[in-house]
Amino acid sequence: MTYPATTLVGPVEAQAARTPHAPALVLAGGLTVTYGELNASANRLARALAARGARPGTVVGLAPFRRPAELLTALLAVVKSGAAYLPLDPADAPGRRERLLAENAPVCVLGEGVPGALAGLEVDGAPAVDPPRALTPQHLLCVGYGPGGRPTAVRLTHAEADRRVRELQAEHPLGPGDRVLQLGLPLWEFLWPLRTGAAVVLADPQRDGDVGAVVRELGVTAVRVAPAALLGA
Repeated sequence: MTYPATTLVGPVEAQAARTPHAPALVLAGGLTVTYGELNASANRLARALAARGARPGTVVGLAPFRRPAELLTALLAVVKSGAAYLPLDPADAPGRRERLLAENAPVCVLGEGVPGALAGLEVDGAPAVDPPRALTPQHLLCVGYGPGGRPTAVRLTHAEADRRVRELQAEHPLGPGDRVLQLGLPLWEFLWPLRTGAAVVLADPQRDGDVGAVVRELGVTAVRVAPAALLGA
């Protein structure tokens, strides 16, 4: 099926406008973050990123956060700013990480565990409404790299990610009431449930426990898992 191209983030913002009080994130212990709360937090951070130069055609590095909700907020904020995100792994050898940073020249790096990364930005006073941006489906969403000493960049556009998400939704429909646990998947897939009114379940990475326990505790209705994550379980 051919889908009209759009950006990956526009439908998320539209969903937040329709259902601001619905749960968007479900966290360990059953705590929830609503669509309105997540969208507002990401909007403030997106404007702080824009003040640092984030816009379509630029890159922002994303390292892990100790609290999973902060990573998803940062991801959404980067995409809202129009910039592409560059995933960074604290476990990478310094030479590899320095090469990725040199090749992509990110305007900043958000997260923890990577030298120079910022755990947060000053957002006090920033408007909570959706930021303006000259973003098109042809702009980059993500710059990813495979394993190896001299990895090659894989550049994913909004149009391609949007096409993949729509195909996933056609095959495995999600909607309000669904709680989706995602394990070992690329970050952009975390935006799929947020386009449909479903909630993303974020397990605590510091807490030991099997997937079944998370499913039972947090009322998970769907699980998306990468094969590598299953092999490592």
